[in-house]
Amino acid sequence: MSDDAEDRLTRYARDVGRPKSVIARDWIIERLEREAIDDLLRNASKLHRADRDHALNSAAAEASAAHLRWLDAEDGGYDWGPEGPPNPR
Repeated sequence: MSDDAEDRLTRYARDVGRPKSVIARDWIIERLEREAIDDLLRNASKLHRADRDHALNSAAAEASAAHLRWLDAEDGGYDWGPEGPPNPR
């Protein structure tokens, strides 16, 4: 720790009337708690993204299936094959 940082900690400890070691321990514990909360938020975000992606993929698949059902209703379900419908004469 730099001399300036040490002086600042010493002044702060004196101002609040607590030992430097207690202040340092409290700050470390506070930081660890914040890190734990950040980890929980990161994990929740990943789960939310996975759920959202699944919902979007399901909606896209259902929209595609609905479109194909509409096309089948339109042409009677005939499978034109890879070449498509015949050219009109």
